[in-house]
Amino acid sequence: MDPFLLLDDFHSTDPRDYILGFPWHPHRGIETVTYMIRGSVDHGDSMGNVGTIGSGDVQWMTAGSGIIHQEMPRPYDGMMQGFQLWVNLPSSKKMMGPRYRGITDRQIPITTPSRGVGIRVIAGKAGRVE
Repeated sequence: MDPFLLLDDFHSTDPRDYILGFPWHPHRGIETVTYMIRGSVDHGDSMGNVGTIGSGDVQWMTAGSGIIHQEMPRPYDGMMQGFQLWVNLPSSKKMMGPRYRGITDRQIPITTPSRGVGIRVIAGKAGRVE
């Protein structure tokens, strides 16, 4: 399935299921894309980036040559839900410098609604929206 390594759909109505989160751990040679549907996760990494991924936000983290980070969900009243996609970097980019980009809900472009539905474009292109 290369370049797709993992798709994690995480969700729960019970904070005890997720409150311990994912304390400091390393990644190398991959890129993670985290999209929060409902709830929020605090992020911190070895490059000094800190932030909160909230409902509707997306985070791109390129591990490249290596990064240490943590993702700690906050308690949420109701169904906390999101997903994370791990993408294998091509061999020519595995040792690139790590990078981080947080994109808020308001920054994500949406296609013109058709039949009452718009598409939130977090990667690539849909119609005229990129």
